[in-house]
Amino acid sequence: MCAISDDQLLIAEALEGSSESIKQAAYSSLTTKYWRRIFSFLRRRVNDNASAEELTQDTFASAFRYLHTFRGDSQFYTWLCTIAINKASRRPFDSFKTEVDSVTSVTPETLLNTKQEFLQLLDMIGDLPEKQRKALYMKHAQGMCYNDIGVALLCSSKHAKNLVYKAKKTLRSRYER
Repeated sequence: MCAISDDQLLIAEALEGSSESIKQAAYSSLTTKYWRRIFSFLRRRVNDNASAEELTQDTFASAFRYLHTFRGDSQFYTWLCTIAINKASRRPFDSFKTEVDSVTSVTPETLLNTKQEFLQLLDMIGDLPEKQRKALYMKHAQGMCYNDIGVALLCSSKHAKNLVYKAKKTLRSRYER
């Protein structure tokens, strides 16, 4: 016989509580319990407090909108992380972090060429199949390991690695044309 967890009780109350105030209290308890963890989880991935705050709000809004779909196969926190990763990966690639260690000669022409190449690359990334695009983003923009990518995309870590490989191979072949 399995013991019912606090999360399971709160989820049941949020979905089937006898009154709106009980449902709201359950939602509030779940939010309070996981807000900081989800914010920290996202903060490590987007490297920006404002973006992490906005993504955290979006994550909880979606989680409660689709709470009825939570099957309980995983921990509630894991489910929230999956939603958070999906929210973060849908963001445009404007959070790419670039570092210039040493710039020797920057001319308007080199800047224009770099910008055009970057925009071309973004277009090519946008044309990738969705799972490949998400896997590539999670690996290189968010620095996630293949195991975490697999959890987020509901596949094995080996499949996640293969998705990143295929995305890179496709980008490489398109870029070299």
